[in-house]
Amino acid sequence: MKFSKVRNVKSPARGTEKSAGIDFFIPEDFNEGKELIIYPQQSVLIPSGIKVNVPAGHALIAFNKSGIATKKGLFTGACVVDEDYQGEMHLHLTNSSDKETSITAGDKIIQFILLPVLYSTPIELQIEDLYAEASERGEGGFGSTGVK
Repeated sequence: MKFSKVRNVKSPARGTEKSAGIDFFIPEDFNEGKELIIYPQQSVLIPSGIKVNVPAGHALIAFNKSGIATKKGLFTGACVVDEDYQGEMHLHLTNSSDKETSITAGDKIIQFILLPVLYSTPIELQIEDLYAEASERGEGGFGSTGVK
């Protein structure tokens, strides 16, 4: 995956050689370098300072950083960067906790995973033609396979 910086920001990087996610950081000029308070249930959109050339047949998918999600209650919102998008990436976070939290320039905040995409075309069928045969689960929804 190729990228360019359009702001003063740390380069995206894996935390370890075997990390699935590529960490993204808050640019140094975000919020004029001052701490930003994020109130309960508030969402923020952070310019990443990065443009990416997503390889053909792939998408970048945003995932929570486990420490950020568990310690700060910040969860990733808008998650997909398509291969044909050429603008600056933005990082979307929502404070799901009941207390305010903060972020500052330089923080490692979201991770992206580069995943292959199957570009299939949705085909509408009549409901009786949708499945070749009934599955064992059928229409069983949440909890239908048990808990133990």
